[in-house]
Amino acid sequence: MFVYRPIEHDDLPAFVTLVGRADHGLTSLPKDRAILEQRLETSLESFERSDLPRWKTSYLFALEDRERAGLAGCSGCYGQVGGEVPYFAYRLDTMRIGGKIDMPRDIRILEVMEQQHGPAMVGSLLLDPSARGRGVGRFLSLVRFLFMADHRLRFEHRVIAELRGWIDEDGGSPFWDAVGRHFFRMDLPEADLHTHTIRGFVQHLLPRQPIFVDMLPRKAQEVIGGVHPNTLPALDILKDEGFTLTDWLDPFEAGPVLIADVGELRTVARSEVVTARTRTTPPTTTQPIMVSNRGLRDFRAILLETEPAQDGGILLSAEAMDALQIAEGALVRACALPASRRGASHG
Repeated sequence: MFVYRPIEHDDLPAFVTLVGRADHGLTSLPKDRAILEQRLETSLESFERSDLPRWKTSYLFALEDRERAGLAGCSGCYGQVGGEVPYFAYRLDTMRIGGKIDMPRDIRILEVMEQQHGPAMVGSLLLDPSARGRGVGRFLSLVRFLFMADHRLRFEHRVIAELRGWIDEDGGSPFWDAVGRHFFRMDLPEADLHTHTIRGFVQHLLPRQPIFVDMLPRKAQEVIGGVHPNTLPALDILKDEGFTLTDWLDPFEAGPVLIADVGELRTVARSEVVTARTRTTPPTTTQPIMVSNRGLRDFRAILLETEPAQDGGILLSAEAMDALQIAEGALVRACALPASRRGASHG
């Protein structure tokens, strides 16, 4: 059984190992033990304190594999982007020229966008390859919306997701080579690392002048707004959940940014608070359902095959109740896990 819960101090060694096995492009989780430890500490503080402004909160969850006694993945969410250091992105816009001489031309431009008080954000999703399949990847992505549903005041009403753009096996990017490298004067992986270690790194090095797309090399133009092949399943999941593409782009590799209203997300809107009942007989019909205990610091969520109880509750085994740390009669939040449009192999 997989249990989704807040990451703990004792998870640090397994967390470092999990991130170390990931490929390039997971910018929110760099392969640096000190930075990962700080992410963990920030998450613990976010769960424990109610007086933090949203832009200071970062909730990181671990996916615990109880059968193998280890971490199978992680994912997270932020109360708000921006704050003391603004949130930066490029906005892809179009300029019309030549209309007055009957020779109209549309010129694409990238304009720097910064938001001091931006939306909430989801990110830091990583699943170990050994856990793929059986809907685990979709569960890892969507289950955090059960948490957001019960703790709405900790999040801005709109939420974004940054998707990884086109990056090669060595961490290189045609867009970075054509744009960012000229300003930051370093490789992309090093720049990603500095966003975590140097306050205002992007703010002070990213010029505010617009960039004309047609002046960039062809390879750089082709990857603007593109998604890394390994991220295509995540794009499908988010679109099905209610996210839509924006005209925002990651300022480093030009990956797309999606946005949605938290209250209109499918998992939030369709989830229900129901009563947990003990299962005494085998289920006759089942479907994969996400269930959470609605907690905060003690938040727990699982994915299981079950059926609704006749009284509108949900039937849970003793093992499931133990994993959720609840007793019979407790109120839980439940939502059916939607099927994958790409097949089970994508998890």
